[in-house]
Amino acid sequence: MKNHITLVEQYFVQQKEHELKKITKNEKLKLQINQSKEIIYDLRVNIRNRKFEDNNEEIQFFKSVKPTIYADFIFYNNQLKYQVSKPNSTNSILKGYLKNELKKLEAKKRKNLEFYRYYKHKSTFLDHIYFLRKNKQLELFSTDISVHLDSEFYTSHDTLAAEVIVYDMLTNFYKKEINTLKNISSGIFDDNNKALKTSLQWTASKTDLVELIYALKVSGAINTGYINTKDLITQLSTVFNIDIPNSYKTYSEIKNRSQETTKFLNKLTANLQEKLDYDDGL
Repeated sequence: MKNHITLVEQYFVQQKEHELKKITKNEKLKLQINQSKEIIYDLRVNIRNRKFEDNNEEIQFFKSVKPTIYADFIFYNNQLKYQVSKPNSTNSILKGYLKNELKKLEAKKRKNLEFYRYYKHKSTFLDHIYFLRKNKQLELFSTDISVHLDSEFYTSHDTLAAEVIVYDMLTNFYKKEINTLKNISSGIFDDNNKALKTSLQWTASKTDLVELIYALKVSGAINTGYINTKDLITQLSTVFNIDIPNSYKTYSEIKNRSQETTKFLNKLTANLQEKLDYDDGL
């Protein structure tokens, strides 16, 4: 039987392979979640069928190895939850949602602040109490129901150790998302947080671009329509190297046209039809 060290090494190799796959973020997270679930199961079976050499090996497993894997599981699940349940609204509302998630993390941290400090400072003087399975009396104080269901694979504090690890992971993730939203609002929205510069120049009028952007928005052609109009204008303005300072006023002028309200869209249709007719005649 493979020992737990070999299983963990294989786990990290497989997770790295998932990370490099060219698939959607959600598909990647689902693979990573399943991979972490599988290794937790394999480790549980492994621990049931072998004995640790001594208390130090057992402490190391329940203080470091298992919490690291379980932290991954929590982290990937929270990321997927965020991707599928985040509000389809303005950037400011989304930033508020993320800040609220950060507050929840801080509240959980404060609730267990003493242990957080113990674990983060790499203290060891209570390891024999926190991370050995023989300390059954501490199960009474554990909030993790799994301790009572499978005591051979849990100590009183290994799940809490995972929460300490995932606290930093989720905090960094949420802060990065907030910074990304700030960058989008500023017209800075590529993956490297650098200004997206292109050689494209919008050579029609600003009014024409606003008309096109609103058409793309309401037709659901971009993000199925789930994008704030202001954000869409900011991003496409950056792509086409043009400044549109008062888009709503421009939209109002389009809406109040006495004749041919969708003048630019009609022109696009006519020009394309002329091109198609010309090509058919060749």
